[in-house]
Amino acid sequence: MKQSTPKPDRREYTLMIVPHHGKSVFSIRIPMKFVKYTAVTLGICLTILSGTMLNYRYQTNIAAQEKYELNQLRVVNSKQNAELQELSKATADLQQDMNRLNQLDNDLRRIVSSEEIVDTSRSAPPRLTNYNGQGGPGIQPNAADLKNLVKELKAAANERENSLINLKSSLTEKKERLASTPSIWPTNGEVTSRFGWRSSPWGSGSGDWHPGIDIANDIGTPITAAADGTVVNSSWYGGYGNMVEIDHGNGIVTIYGHNSQNLVTPGQQVKKGQLIARMGSTGYSTGPHLHYEIRVNGTAVNPSSFL
Repeated sequence: MKQSTPKPDRREYTLMIVPHHGKSVFSIRIPMKFVKYTAVTLGICLTILSGTMLNYRYQTNIAAQEKYELNQLRVVNSKQNAELQELSKATADLQQDMNRLNQLDNDLRRIVSSEEIVDTSRSAPPRLTNYNGQGGPGIQPNAADLKNLVKELKAAANERENSLINLKSSLTEKKERLASTPSIWPTNGEVTSRFGWRSSPWGSGSGDWHPGIDIANDIGTPITAAADGTVVNSSWYGGYGNMVEIDHGNGIVTIYGHNSQNLVTPGQQVKKGQLIARMGSTGYSTGPHLHYEIRVNGTAVNPSSFL
């Protein structure tokens, strides 16, 4: 069977232009092929234009997304800068904390007369000047690491500060207790009579109980307080003559008798080593001396145990 060959499309379209004023009519023949080619061309152009429009919208969306991400990065960068500022402030606060700790350390050293106190459970190993070994990889910490480090250091500084405050309070209390405990000789001179039973100084041949010690020297020799305390009596008191009585707290009282002159008044606060009287021979006395007496809860004890 013979296959038929398609005939070429010879159709045409005629475009007529009719002018006014009786002029000649123009006519244009447009072959069907031209129309088809034109339609195909227009279709291709529309397709290209549509693709271009879609690509433009896609690129616009990408640009908008990148702009949004850039803004987000700027926000994050701003937050990081703010965090760095906070870390800087926290570091400054820690420096102030360390300054307070250093001041506490100085106070403690003054309290213990420059005696070094080392807490081996908290302090670092002693530094040896003959060696300088160091090592470890250098790692750049991030903001989170720095914040954790600052938090840990601040907690450690607070813990150390509380510990030092308690230690300072304990040492201060101990120092005050020591300062209020008679521990020095109240005057210079020769011990002529000790604590306890003795032969009577009046030559009667009998003995008597001596509740203190006698220290002899020239009239006017300075007499000082054996410890911090409050003067509770400064007057003539029977056989003691001119007497000064000082209450040191904790039930401890010291008595200074036979003075030629009392230099303090009742209610006055005195310090260890402060001048309170001058030696004399008032009251029952055979010569210039100081009768020094210590009482604990009202009972006379041997002053030698405090010297």
